[in-house]
Parts: sequence; C-alpha cells; structure tokens
Amino acid sequence: MAAAVSAITERLPPPAHGEAHVWLAWTERFAAAETLDYCRLLLAPDELEKWRRFHFQRDRQLYLVAHAMVRKVLAAYLAIAPERLQFAANRYGRPELVREPGMPDLRFNLSHSRGLAALVVARSADCGIDVEARRELGDLAAMAGQVLTAAERDYLWRLPDAERNWAFLKIWTLKEAYIKAVGKGLSQALHEFGFALGADISIRFQTGLADAAGEWQFAQRFPGPDHVLALALRSGDGLNCVYREWAPQRQGGSA
Repeated sequence: MAAAVSAITERLPPPAHGEAHVWLAWTERFAAAETLDYCRLLLAPDELEKWRRFHFQRDRQLYLVAHAMVRKVLAAYLAIAPERLQFAANRYGRPELVREPGMPDLRFNLSHSRGLAALVVARSADCGIDVEARRELGDLAAMAGQVLTAAERDYLWRLPDAERNWAFLKIWTLKEAYIKAVGKGLSQALHEFGFALGADISIRFQTGLADAAGEWQFAQRFPGPDHVLALALRSGDGLNCVYREWAPQRQGGSA
C-alpha cells in the first residue's frame, strides 16, 4: 500500500490563468475501510495528529477525506508524490504550498461542511472557497447586524421568512470565500464589504478599504440540494470554473 502512495500520479494539466479548478468529495462515498486506510497513508504526521483529535467519526472522516484530496490533487498537477508536498501557514494562518524550484505557482483553498469537502486550485492568483450546509442559524437578526452591509440586510429582510436562512448562507459563503482568498482571516471585518447577487455576482467595498472590485471574480454553485458553495478568484480577466469530483486511487481526470 505504501508503494501506491509514493507512486507519481498521472499528471493533470494545471489550471490556466483566469481558470479555477474546483474539486468536490462527498464523504458518504468513502465509507470502505480500505479507502479510508488509503487516505490516512496520504496525510503527514501533523495532519494525522489533528485527525485523531476529532471526537465524532463524521468529523474525522470529513477531515481525512478533505486533506487526502488536497495532497492527491496537488500532486497530480505537479507530477510528484503526495508526501513530497509541504505546506506553511502565512502570517494569518492560511496554509500555502511550499514551492520547490521549478514548480508552477499553484494556489489552493479548502473548505468542508457536513459531508462535503471542496478544494479550489488556481495558477498565480489568490483564490478562496467556502461551502456551507443548510441549517437553522438561530438569531439571524443579530448575525446579520454583525456581518452584513446595510444593502445586504435590506435585501435579506425583503425576502419571505422561509427564505432568509438560505439567503444568509449564500451571502456568507461569498464573504468567506473572499476573506480566505485575501488570506487575512478574520482580521478584516465582514461588514466592510458586500455583494450584489444576481446573474453576475459583484463585490462592493466600503470607503477606505484598500482593494479594487474589478480585480475580483466570484461564482456560486449548489453541489447538492442542501449545500451552497462560493468561489473567489483575484482575476481581472474573467473566471472559468472547472468542476470535478474526486475519488482516490484513480488516474487521469479524477486524480
């Protein structure tokens, strides 16, 4: 089994400029013991230590699948063995790929929520992804007051009560995707920027925020009836999203 992990996966073409590759993994499809064993072999010691700390099996499985996917997919793009990949956190804690000489500048971001892991990979461009599962949010008014702009709150309160939870999550994923792409964590307040939802999603910054709306592209997708996914890419040349589903130990388009 260890030899299979060390073998170089057939190379996948990396994303082109202005392109984002999104990989999805549903943990319910990774129930077989041998599949989970294979995923464990892919993880580094520090990742395994984090995996062991999860109390609930569903959370352990989601973490395991998500981080195995990161290693297999990035290794396929770089045509190296998964265990050669090294990661380092930036000053705000975001994991980034440590590039070896000659490696393309691939950037990635990972998110997972209730049975679904989502990974975005882009070339030489900041990228962020967030996925959320449908759920009741409790005191929606208080949450909206803390993280939404005035225009977003107006949009939310104009909706029927039954639609507000889901609408809030749609906005929330876009905000999280942007924050993760910028790489500053929660040091940037979520109410300092907002989104206009529609066929074309656009970001609006509050006065004084040092960023340019024209540099960013956003996309939103519903991978299942109870999940919403948002993607942010720093690109002034448009955004082409390629969506794929990940399954371990496959070659070619599935890494």
